[in-house]
Amino acid sequence: MIGAVKSYDSRRGMGELSRDDGGDDVAVFVSEVERAGLSGLTVGQRLSFAVQTDRMRKRSFAVRLEVLR
Repeated sequence: MIGAVKSYDSRRGMGELSRDDGGDDVAVFVSEVERAGLSGLTVGQRLSFAVQTDRMRKRSFAVRLEVLR
């Protein structure tokens, strides 16, 4: 999936990504940002990512982040 950073707060350790396909925004957590080798995200930054769903909370979040250049 392709999208852009809509918001990211490093103090809270989370943010949101907007999807290019027009689907619902997806949460992104600092653990995935760090796992991708990134120190943070900036609004508007373009990423590819996969979406995983937490069945208990019924909330989707981004995994396997890659910065698009």
